[in-house]
Amino acid sequence: MDALSQFVLAAAGTPWALLAMFCLIIIDGIFPLVPSESIVIGLAAIGVGTGHPSLLLLGFVAAVAAFIGDNLAYEIGRAVGLRRFRWMRHPRFVKVTDWAAAALQRRVSSAVLAGRFVPGGRVAISLVAGATKIPRTVYRPLTAASSSLWAVYSLVIGTIGGAWVSQHPILGALLAVALGIAIGFVIDKIITLVRRRRDARRARTVVVDRAPGHFAERAPVS
Repeated sequence: MDALSQFVLAAAGTPWALLAMFCLIIIDGIFPLVPSESIVIGLAAIGVGTGHPSLLLLGFVAAVAAFIGDNLAYEIGRAVGLRRFRWMRHPRFVKVTDWAAAALQRRVSSAVLAGRFVPGGRVAISLVAGATKIPRTVYRPLTAASSSLWAVYSLVIGTIGGAWVSQHPILGALLAVALGIAIGFVIDKIITLVRRRRDARRARTVVVDRAPGHFAERAPVS
């Protein structure tokens, strides 16, 4: 176990670790199969305990990779749309892209900023933003902001976990990853709850507007 820990710590301090993280975050921006938050959080926790990798460099690389991944997904959506391939017509994919379209229609800025913290949601938001031709001049600054916030969030969680068990960097990394997963789950639930309440409120408004006997107030006729 000690030998494995030493190997992980040595690998985390090399440029290859940052390169691997960079590539995996970009892939995660297109296909949500890689837990990119966990990688950043784990490396941050190790960095707190050992000094390597540098937290400043780690955050910069993570933010740039997230920005590239989100914008690649945007360009894919802009180029191929949302229904060109058979897998895009799968009910699950249709459901998540419909959710993303509704979120973007309500407010582009909040959808892009919040979507970056939802693993499956961020890909859907990027694809739909591209498919619906949201201007690049609008989308790119928003993804720059969301990627930076996401990188800072991951570093903070990793730093907290690493500081709690500073004498055991690997344990700190595992604790930080678990903390990050838990917080991510809570964020996802909060976003879902807010969205459901908003949709229910809008549905009630529509019912009232269409109810029999409901008329707009008219000005008196002179």
